[in-house]
Amino acid sequence: MSEEVTEGLTRRDALRAGAGAAGGMALAGGLLGRAIDAMGAPAVIGDGPYGPLGTPDANGLRLPAGFTSRKIARSGENIGPRPYQFHILPDGMGSFKTSDGGFILVSNSEAPYLPGLAEIGAGAIRFNKDFEVVDAYPILKETWVNCAGGVTPWGTWLSCEEIETGKVFECDPKGRKPFDGSNWIERPALGVFKHEACCVDPAGKQVYLTEDLGDGCLYRFTPDRYPDLSSGRLDVASVANDGTVTWHAVPDPQYAGSVPTRHQVEAATHFRRGEGMWFDAGKVYFSTTQDDRVYAYHPASAHLEVLYDGVALGDEAPLHDTDNVTVSPISGDLFVCEDPGGNAVNGLQVCIISAEGEAAAFCEAPASGHKDSELTGPVFDPTGSRLYFSSQRAKFPGETVSAGIIYEISGPFRKLREDEKPVDHKKPLVKVRTLGMPSLAGLVKNGQAFQIDVHDQSFPVDVEARLIAPLRRRQGRGTREVTLGTLKLTLHRPGAKKIRLKIKEGYRKRIRQRRISGARLELIARDAAGNQRKVIKQVSFR
Repeated sequence: MSEEVTEGLTRRDALRAGAGAAGGMALAGGLLGRAIDAMGAPAVIGDGPYGPLGTPDANGLRLPAGFTSRKIARSGENIGPRPYQFHILPDGMGSFKTSDGGFILVSNSEAPYLPGLAEIGAGAIRFNKDFEVVDAYPILKETWVNCAGGVTPWGTWLSCEEIETGKVFECDPKGRKPFDGSNWIERPALGVFKHEACCVDPAGKQVYLTEDLGDGCLYRFTPDRYPDLSSGRLDVASVANDGTVTWHAVPDPQYAGSVPTRHQVEAATHFRRGEGMWFDAGKVYFSTTQDDRVYAYHPASAHLEVLYDGVALGDEAPLHDTDNVTVSPISGDLFVCEDPGGNAVNGLQVCIISAEGEAAAFCEAPASGHKDSELTGPVFDPTGSRLYFSSQRAKFPGETVSAGIIYEISGPFRKLREDEKPVDHKKPLVKVRTLGMPSLAGLVKNGQAFQIDVHDQSFPVDVEARLIAPLRRRQGRGTREVTLGTLKLTLHRPGAKKIRLKIKEGYRKRIRQRRISGARLELIARDAAGNQRKVIKQVSFR
């Protein structure tokens, strides 16, 4: 048994699903408080805030009651008055408010540059205040495999190339030519690597970037003169076992030498295909497709937590192959697209992780038209009233060639942030976050770190935690549950504490032999008045 307790910041929880997932269970009376605290409560698999999916609509999409869909664009078809032949392989998207009450929707093209055939890197669709398309045009050309990207607070679009020598291009969504007579400009200072997505932290004045490779990294760019992205420092993340992130300068960010950017810093942490990324309310959200995870990085405290882990939730989880992400600007709910790699047997889904912590399907595109596709680029219009996403390679019965589609979803999207209520401190609240990047090697060496947040009217609060795992027996004789580690501590005031459960010596060898793949943290908190609550959190190890 080992204990590590650290003072921390009290923050709103982010997602509460997957390896960050578990339902809370009341044992006796008093610890039943549940705050509408964005991404805050222990997660469960459920129907989410909008209920179950209905029958397919006219576009074949299954949506909750009250929601409808509309096709906005299809690859190869003209859109807008110019007209603009909508590009192939639509991917990452962003939206930008316009002065007339409308907005601009930007869409990347993941196609390679083929002169005369596929020249578009990104295009824009302009809507008026009534959500009518009034214009469409290209904003980036002659680039390669523009996957995702990110919006900037100063109104430009960062489009990312997903090739080994990929770069970031800053574009003007309005189609003007502010960059030396061009709509776009190359930003090599943000690194040369297989880019996926990026986002801007306006408080920290930094850009975060993901890398779509099985050993890709998480990067941070600090401009010399924010928001000018022409020069600055590119750092790569190193994640400690307790979730603390240290940033190291990349010596050759333009990949001018022989060593790829991701391998230039020995201490760099490698993620399993970094994908979509979004900044919201002081947090950097990003997904990793190969291990079904969604993370949140907290720049203010420089720590990383696992928010969703589809492996830990198991086959019943609504979301697997996590890809592009976005956050509703009015509710704080997180929306995540699936990328099954052309294996959508039961259809593709856009899923929601609600502010209360429920992971649920929000929209399903049927396998009959989308089995070889992937859903990409989820984003809301600036008012938060409509959601947009693409099916990149849709092909319906009778069609011989696949073509991308942008869908618009409208309906009763809620405004949770406007209706948030303060925590009822008469009913104590216990929350648990999984820190770092849980792995078998890290578990054996250092144990597993968690952060607990306890709020109560009656301190002190005694906390007892156990890490329990199904240990596989030798020669395939089933499993038995064992307690890998335990911890007890007393909290004398509300706030966030880091704890670490280390593994008992007798189980280290068996874990090294990969005889477990996951565990659950069982935590019981008892307040001074005798009330107690039990919280269970599942964790998977790679």
